[in-house]
Amino acid sequence: MKLYEIAVAAPIFGSLTYSSPVLLPVGIRVLVPLGSRLVIGYVLSQLSDNPPSEVKAVVDCLDVYPIFPSQFVLFFRWMANYYHFPLGEVIRTTLPAGLSSTSSCAAVKPKTETLVRLCAPPANQPTVTLKKSEQKTLELFFQHCGGSPVMPRRELTKLYSGAGKALHGLAVAGLISLEEKQVLRDPFGNALPFFDRPEFLTPEQVAAHSEITAAIDAEQFQPFLLHGVTGCGKTEIYLQATEHCLAQGKNVLVLVPELALATQIEAHFYSRFGDTMAVLHSGLSAGERFDQWQRILHGTAKIAVGARSAVFAPFAELGLVIVDEEHEAAYKQDDGLRYNGRDMAVLRAHFASCPVLLGSATPSVGSFYHAEQGKYRLLTLTKRIGEQVMPEVEIVDLGKEKQPRQDWFFSDRLLTALRENLASGLQSLLFVNRRGYASFMLCRDCSAVIRCRNCRVSLTLHRGSNRLICHYCGYSLRPDIVCPECGSADVASLGLGSERVEAEVRRLFPLARVARLDSDAVKNRQAQATLLRQVREQEVDILVGTQMVAKGLHFPRMTLVGVVWADGSLALPDYKAAERSFQLLAQVTGRAGRGEHPGRVIIQTHQPGHYVLKAARVHDYQAMYAQETELRSMLGYPPFGRLINIRFSGEEEGKVQETAKAAAGLLRAAIDKDSLPVDILGPAPAPLSLLRNRFRWQLLLKGRQPEVLHQLCNQLLENKQRLCHRGKVRMGIDVDPENML
Repeated sequence: MKLYEIAVAAPIFGSLTYSSPVLLPVGIRVLVPLGSRLVIGYVLSQLSDNPPSEVKAVVDCLDVYPIFPSQFVLFFRWMANYYHFPLGEVIRTTLPAGLSSTSSCAAVKPKTETLVRLCAPPANQPTVTLKKSEQKTLELFFQHCGGSPVMPRRELTKLYSGAGKALHGLAVAGLISLEEKQVLRDPFGNALPFFDRPEFLTPEQVAAHSEITAAIDAEQFQPFLLHGVTGCGKTEIYLQATEHCLAQGKNVLVLVPELALATQIEAHFYSRFGDTMAVLHSGLSAGERFDQWQRILHGTAKIAVGARSAVFAPFAELGLVIVDEEHEAAYKQDDGLRYNGRDMAVLRAHFASCPVLLGSATPSVGSFYHAEQGKYRLLTLTKRIGEQVMPEVEIVDLGKEKQPRQDWFFSDRLLTALRENLASGLQSLLFVNRRGYASFMLCRDCSAVIRCRNCRVSLTLHRGSNRLICHYCGYSLRPDIVCPECGSADVASLGLGSERVEAEVRRLFPLARVARLDSDAVKNRQAQATLLRQVREQEVDILVGTQMVAKGLHFPRMTLVGVVWADGSLALPDYKAAERSFQLLAQVTGRAGRGEHPGRVIIQTHQPGHYVLKAARVHDYQAMYAQETELRSMLGYPPFGRLINIRFSGEEEGKVQETAKAAAGLLRAAIDKDSLPVDILGPAPAPLSLLRNRFRWQLLLKGRQPEVLHQLCNQLLENKQRLCHRGKVRMGIDVDPENML
């Protein structure tokens, strides 16, 4: 018997010890007893050969080979400690759904097809007498096999309904054999567009590329921050660095923040590298994701491209990690294991001793600060490809600018620009950072806002489905309602969303070809790819969209961008609100003028004097960065300090409030006792104080010494059972929070 350290897929911190009479490699799944039930465990290490009698034995081995490389164990331990999350649950979170079943037969199985293989007639055997159906099946085989001795069974049965039974007789006669072969599910759905290799690199691209390839050759950890204006050719640097890495026999991991960007960058990588690329993201079915994971695990895929969770792609030999649009908040997981995909990409590169390339036109303040301090190496691209100039940006003050009608969302200047662009046969983009038709419904008699019954948020009107919908829990109502406060039927829709802007554009420009790109209009990856193809092939004149249109998309004839209302994100109760607003404006501005025609951007706002809008007008990232770092330095916010948000939620508001206050008291006592340099903000109700029928309070820890903050979190976890009323209140620890709502 041998002893093994095993992490179980259960809310248990650390690992457990089990025995097994057989050798178990690191990275394999096993079935182990935990109390009165059986759970999945993951083998982390072998301990000794002399187990004490009280150690429980492994019940079953679920895999033939390891499902993650042994090098991942240190990575998983680090994540569990840093994010204060059970080790086994960390591992379970990183694996595809098909590998979370407690059965030895995975919930998702490899897809197979039956092949018909023609056999040579056995020697010294009398001629076989065939039935008519068998003779016909053989004839069809020879007619349609294209000279190959192998043909899929499904093709024969499509040609002739009697082939299924006839094939059995042919196999018994020894004339054919039936074989099972694994086939991969297509992860793309639609054909990807092809992108040609450019004839040459710009001098700035050459300089950046040479630094990155030198780091790849040195096989050393080196973080790079690639700060390049929109349209400067960052993607080509990714591609050529990947090409260099593959030539060294190493693998490459490429992350994008969300599915909308994955589609476009996949096309670039597939154009250059073909089937050596695997994709990993939530747009895949469980079976497709399982297939892609297996390709990476077995070495048939050398490149993995995907969203946040692709950081866990099971490459044993990484040579380069790329993070596109590194500033995006979408890299942060908001529930469960609240990891940051960008930060974990840097950590993977550190453990793999390889460079990591973080790219963005608008780097996060934290990443640019690291570059200033020498922690990251800064690579800068200041010019667009082909000497294209950055678009001219105009700020329209909605408080002063004339509008044709008060209920319209477009100033005279934006309407005129749209007409001119249409007349020139060029494309326009209208950006509104909110989906739906109207952002809220208001009673004209008592001014009450129609809210979700499960969440303290207003319901959004969606005209397409004719429903009032909560974007947090999905609760919906018909819009023809009376006010729940006063009973009045005079309830009006107010505010704007992408659906309403689209409807208004169609009314104002009835001959224009108008499309909308948001998560309501495109429900899946195929619909999104189809719409992007239509825009690329100039079948759309005006595109209306939310954040999905702001990043990474390249449409050469898109010359006008209109930001319908720039103020929404500036008003959020979050210390990163200004930074994110600038990033969004800079990214959407970058969609204009990427071809032979110059670009023009019109930003409508009620705050024309805000420093974010002033910086966005002249494409001045440094001005925004200087203002933000000055403010954050005074207040001790990142990157000058660290934050951990402790969230409490439950169905009884009194117990949630009591738990939050008790936790704050415990922490303040520990801080006072040891004079720890930590500020506690709160406890207070979360900005979204009720979600999905659960009341929410939060407590923010702020300090310059992360080890002290983590020490306080460990004290909370030690007292969790007592504080949380034995499970009636949930406590979640969000390290380095991105979303303060």
